[in-house]
Order: sequence, then structure tokens, then C-alpha cells
Amino acid sequence: MTTQFFSCTSLILLLCASPLTAFAQQATSSTSGPAAVPTIAENLSVTPKFGQTEQQLTADRTECGQWARGQTGFDAGQIGGGVARPDYTARRQQYGRAVAACLEGRGYNVRFAAPANAPPAYYPPAPPPPPYVARYSPPSHPELKYHPFAVQIDGGYTVTTGATSQDLDGGGNAGLGLTWFPTSVLPVGIRVDGSYSWFRAKDSLLNTGNFTSGHEDLYGGDADLQLNLAHRSSAMQFYLFGGAGWYREQTVLRQVSIVSGTVCGFYYCRPGFFPAVTAEQRTTSDWDHAWNAGVGFETAIANRASFFVEARYLRILPNSNQTKFVPITFGLRF
Repeated sequence: MTTQFFSCTSLILLLCASPLTAFAQQATSSTSGPAAVPTIAENLSVTPKFGQTEQQLTADRTECGQWARGQTGFDAGQIGGGVARPDYTARRQQYGRAVAACLEGRGYNVRFAAPANAPPAYYPPAPPPPPYVARYSPPSHPELKYHPFAVQIDGGYTVTTGATSQDLDGGGNAGLGLTWFPTSVLPVGIRVDGSYSWFRAKDSLLNTGNFTSGHEDLYGGDADLQLNLAHRSSAMQFYLFGGAGWYREQTVLRQVSIVSGTVCGFYYCRPGFFPAVTAEQRTTSDWDHAWNAGVGFETAIANRASFFVEARYLRILPNSNQTKFVPITFGLRF
């Protein structure tokens, strides 16, 4: 009887002690922090080695994913990984290994849990390209453009040469012109120029009649062909020109002498001496034929305006007169 009583008492104590032991174990486990749950991501099984929490695992997983994306170019947040379909499997495996290496360095056990999934059955269609809108952008600098007709004004200095330089000094010139290019395909145009020049007579010409002063005027025009030379720049060009023309020369020579006579002032008149033209000779030639050839340079300065410099050799016939000039002109062409 006594033996049975002690046996029952021992059994009751054992049963009561078991729940308390289990409760103590559960309390001890809860005070050390929640156990991290293994997660599957990019066919990886990740388990904390040092009791990292789920929040820490999530943060580390995110940072390692960003690092792996920068290393491999694979973006797990996009359909197809943001890579070409033939590269999907290889690039995703590279991405998984990069994530695994990063997590292992942060204190996790990592192992491959399953093969990588196949790429999605289709890729989303690429967005349509934005509509093309043509916009005109004016050039940053003026350009020489084709215009059938152009008008020019010019002026400059005419150099006398040959026998002409013995009788006349060089002098100024002014002119007008019109150029016509029939087509933009051929760089050949027709131009008509008119000019006026004036020169001071030298002593060799004055001494022919004991003259003291004189000058010569030259006026006429040319009909030329102009050839634009090939050039790389759209803002400037060189060109050649030449042709025939008609010119006329007018020479005026005067003799000024000191003569005696009556000199009148504002309130009086009295005998005195004063200069006066005592002799004058005017000579005007016929319209003589001429030929010329020259070179020019032109550069754009506005939408339809350009600046040019030209130099030509001008010979007036007949050859026995040896009348030769070199006009150098500067001008604007519109």
C-alpha cells in the first residue's frame, strides 16, 4: 500500500514537471530573439549564421541585389531581367552567384536550392519610338546659297601699268554689276559690270602741251563668264572671271597761268594778279574694245549678302596704245 502511494506521487510530479520544463525552454528561446527563417531568392537558400533577424536579412538581401545588378547588368525587378532573351539564363546565373558571394560575406550560409527558372514566355513589346518632328535649325554662321540673280556694288583702287603708268597715276574706281547663274548644278554664271575710274595726269602727259594740270576719266563695262571653284566651306569661295568689254577715255588737260587784271573784293576793285586757265584741251576717245581676266574671293556675311574682293587685268585695244590697268575692288553682293 505504501509502495503504491509513492509510485503514484512520483508519476504526478513527473507529469507536472514536463510542462514547466517545456515552458522554461520556450521562454529561454524567446528571450534570445526570433530565429531567422530561411528564404528562397534567385534559386538561393539563405540561412543566418549569427542569428540575424528577418529585417536584417531583408535589408542585406536588398543591398546585395543592387550590388549584383551593377556587377552583371541583370535586373531581377524587370520582366526578362532587362537583358536579351538569348542571354537570360547565363546572366541570371551570374546574378545569383554575385548575390550569394555578397551574402556569404555578410555572415550567411548560402546554397543553390533549385535551377534557375526559364525566361518568361514572351517579352513585353517595346514602347513605340517617339514621333519624329523635323525642326529647322538655322546655321550657326551665314552661308553662300544659290540665287539665280545677284546685284553688286563695289569700289576700290585702279593701278596703272605698262606705258599707261608713265602718263597717269593710279586712281579710285566705283562700279555696279549683275550676275546670273542659270542653274545650281553648274558653277558657271554670266555677269555684266560697269565701272568708272579717274586718274591724275603725270608730267610726261602734261609736257606735251605745256599744261600744268589734268586728269583722265575711264568708263565702260564688261560682259564676263564667272567660274566658281570647288570649295569645302559653305561660307566662302574663290572664283575666276574674264571676258570682253567696251571702254571710253576722256582726257582733260589745262594750263593755268598768273595773269594781270582787276581784282575785286567785297567793297572794292583794284588792279592785281590772279591765276586763270589760259589753255584747255579735252580729248574723248571712241568706244574701244577691251578684254579682262581676274580672280575673286567671296564670303557670306548675312542670309543673302556677301563681301567680295576682286583683282583683274584690263587691256584696252588697240594694242598700239598700250592702255593697261589693274582694278582692285571691294564690294557687297546681294
